[in-house]
Amino acid sequence: MKGKSLTLVVLITLVLLGIILSQMDYRVVALFLKRASLSLVLLSFALYSTTYLLRALRWRILLGLPIPTSSLFHIVCLHTLANNLFPFRTGELTFPYFLDRFHHVKLPSSFSSLFLARVSDMLALGCLFLVGLVAVGFPGEKTIALAIPILMVILFVSPKLMARLLPLLQKYPGLKAHGSKSLQSFSQEIQEQWKGKRMITANLLSLAIWGVKFLAFYYLALEMTRPLGYPLNYWKVVVGTSASELTTVLPIHSIGGVGTYEAGWTGAFILMGMAKGEAVATAFLFHMTLLLFSVILGLPAYLMIPWRRRRG
Repeated sequence: MKGKSLTLVVLITLVLLGIILSQMDYRVVALFLKRASLSLVLLSFALYSTTYLLRALRWRILLGLPIPTSSLFHIVCLHTLANNLFPFRTGELTFPYFLDRFHHVKLPSSFSSLFLARVSDMLALGCLFLVGLVAVGFPGEKTIALAIPILMVILFVSPKLMARLLPLLQKYPGLKAHGSKSLQSFSQEIQEQWKGKRMITANLLSLAIWGVKFLAFYYLALEMTRPLGYPLNYWKVVVGTSASELTTVLPIHSIGGVGTYEAGWTGAFILMGMAKGEAVATAFLFHMTLLLFSVILGLPAYLMIPWRRRRG
């Protein structure tokens, strides 16, 4: 990242952090640190860690290569840490980089599996989010319920549609000379990875990933909101954290997602009856805890890199 871009990102992050610190109720942080159940926080961490293993299994299925699940788990730890910390979603580039470094996986294959994993994530997250909106009784819940199968159809069809459209780009003169083979390989990989049992299994794993992840979020959020007397349940956590997770794809995603992640949580929980100061405080506390989780899982994986040899 160039100097000016980095400076801009740092400034955006500091401004957003300043807004958070000026609006949050510090009593929430004090109560959590004083009364939180360590066993439930550890349970939340264990469930969160389980989603990493499920992601490794999903990538093994999408790639269709004999890569050990343990090695893919190692890459998931590194990739997730980078995604959580780097701005503008630049952390996504670490996935194809480490696949190439550790296993010589070609870029079309790694990029297509990354693209399909994100499509599958959106499918699972979108469906659970809509179910959550219905469950907590948001206005227009009947219309929202009808949108669930429509969303599923769109996300199931979009990769196949993209795979068919990509070859058309090869006709353009600029791409014909330089990008034709890459586009063709990328298109073929998408069509190969997104079909039959591989597609169905990947989407089922995505639902499991997000279901378990939201359960981890629930136990963590429960410890933060219990002293406040806020009537929390699983589906409120799904709605609130889905809003936060969706902000991570924004082009203004700051360092560590500070500010943008909290905005999604705060807006959702205010709509669900939480006071603004409490919503901001729980959002910040929740986000910082998740970043800590990803560091605990990602830092050992990062420290292992110098001792891993490329397979030749």
